[in-house]
Amino acid sequence: MFKNLFLLTLYFLSNFLFGQSSIKETYNYEVDLTKVNNDQIEVKLYPPKINVTSSIFQFPSIIPGTYAIYDFGRFISDFNITDRNGKLLPYQKLDVNSYKIDFPDSIYVITYKVEDTWDTDKRKDFIFEPAGTNIQAQQNFVLNNHGFFGYFKNQLNLPIQLTIKKPNGFYATTGLTEIISDKETDIIKANDYYELVDSPIMYCIPDTTTIQVGDTKVLVSVFDKAKNISSKYIATQIDTILNAQKMYLGGKLPVSKYAFIIYLTDSITGSGATGALEHSYSSFYMLMSMQQEYLAQMMKDVAAHEFFHIVTPLSIHSEEIGNFDFNNPNMSKHLWLYEGMTEYAAHHVQVKSGLIPIDQFLNVLQNKMEESQKYYNDTLSFTFMSKHVLDSIYHDQYANVYAKGALIGMCLDILLRYYSNGKYGTQDLMYDLSKKYGKNISFKDDELFNDIEKLTYPEIRSFLDKHVEGSIPLPLKEIFDKVGLTFSAKLQREVYTLGGIGIGINPKNDRIIVYDISEINEFGEKMKFKEGDEIIEFNGEKLTPENAQRILMPYAEKVKEGDKLHVKVIRRNKKGKEKTVMLKAKQQKISFDVYNYLEVNPNANSKQILARNAWLGISGD
Repeated sequence: MFKNLFLLTLYFLSNFLFGQSSIKETYNYEVDLTKVNNDQIEVKLYPPKINVTSSIFQFPSIIPGTYAIYDFGRFISDFNITDRNGKLLPYQKLDVNSYKIDFPDSIYVITYKVEDTWDTDKRKDFIFEPAGTNIQAQQNFVLNNHGFFGYFKNQLNLPIQLTIKKPNGFYATTGLTEIISDKETDIIKANDYYELVDSPIMYCIPDTTTIQVGDTKVLVSVFDKAKNISSKYIATQIDTILNAQKMYLGGKLPVSKYAFIIYLTDSITGSGATGALEHSYSSFYMLMSMQQEYLAQMMKDVAAHEFFHIVTPLSIHSEEIGNFDFNNPNMSKHLWLYEGMTEYAAHHVQVKSGLIPIDQFLNVLQNKMEESQKYYNDTLSFTFMSKHVLDSIYHDQYANVYAKGALIGMCLDILLRYYSNGKYGTQDLMYDLSKKYGKNISFKDDELFNDIEKLTYPEIRSFLDKHVEGSIPLPLKEIFDKVGLTFSAKLQREVYTLGGIGIGINPKNDRIIVYDISEINEFGEKMKFKEGDEIIEFNGEKLTPENAQRILMPYAEKVKEGDKLHVKVIRRNKKGKEKTVMLKAKQQKISFDVYNYLEVNPNANSKQILARNAWLGISGD
């Protein structure tokens, strides 16, 4: 009785809010988040009228921003179709995602159950959490909408209305703006299926903070069961970088509202990874919960990357993205633009606005050079890899978009600054491409290089043909020379070190821990470091996460040959019993190969210096 009254009330409310005609021509979905059974939720769809003799109802196999087949239909069960008389209608299941339905105009309601992807026994092809779904009764719901809601083939452009009954006190965080709420229910509207998939929703007891970045209202929403980090702290940390991005983009952002939706976990994720997924008006994050000061720089880097996606692919995208096919995807050739250029800009904005020193920025570039050369095929055409990224033979090369893809952006920026005498860079190129295309106009994959050449120089087209479409590795020495930097692919040096050990923070007790000894050198072996050692004193000074950088960073510059290093560690035996051990050895220089070494050329000419200053945001000569 209550349920029928509830639905009737919502029906009239929907008519009043959105109009009778919109109800008939709309996907009307209903979800009750207060009723969770075995980590599953029932979904009801009152479909739009479809005047065909046969149609196919589908769940996506892939979504924009991801480059793997996930098959979200795997998480759907108890799929049923009912007519207005309560009679079950037949259907044919074509594959894991698709249902063929004859005479769809006779459908009254489609019902099915959704299992969340975060907590599932379907371990094969585990879905990266920022693209997945979460159902935690009375705690948290992550509605990446492609995991909950399907569509009729060739009916993607119809409006969608979600009626969501929520637990008491819960709040919906999303980039969508058409929301009508009361204490128990939200009615959320999307213009079409593309916008729905592009707009994740997180439900939980709210921890939200809003900041203003120019004309853009930015919402930060955090769910952290461990209560380590608040939305206010994260908003404070990213406020500066967002304002820097605003200036980087010409002083005005292309969106009026943006939402950072952040889920912090205190356990290892099912996929074994953490990260984020971009959307046009929001981004969703799955990160480890930790003490807030440790998260600050990582959050700035990740947030800067995801936020810059408001340029690509929101304002600059190919037809393959503008008309994305959720079940038979045709991939674009230009991942260097969507992901690589975005990754480059996320770091470049920080050095150009003075948020990080130049040495730190150059170190980021050196790390990306090493990663790209060490782990990926440097002679594989980047456009070919992008086009074929879903093929198993090339899929492992995808992550190179964040390494070599970013370096492609760097090379373009340097070349543009050099040939324009510092007056034009990738910032300007992205702005001009955004003006030419924009959110509602897609470019043709094969014509992008022609358009870039028209906006820039023949030399830029030559670079793209040889090093992005072609298989020739990036001409790094030649590129860096144009901004007065001397590049050495390999250089032997003698330096003092801490032993070649990898150190980090043990999240269980906030001690500095030796987590990796795979590259331990001769001095490290003399010190007798072991993996798992927790360093509590360094040369007689107590070592903590708060002072570790201040103590450890300058050590190699100050030490002299023969100086003795004393390191006190806590070491555990096989039974977990702790004991304190003092490690010590006389310091010695270690010879090792440095790759991708950069230094300023003191004999750079005026054109090189001009390009370098414009590239890095340096004032004066």
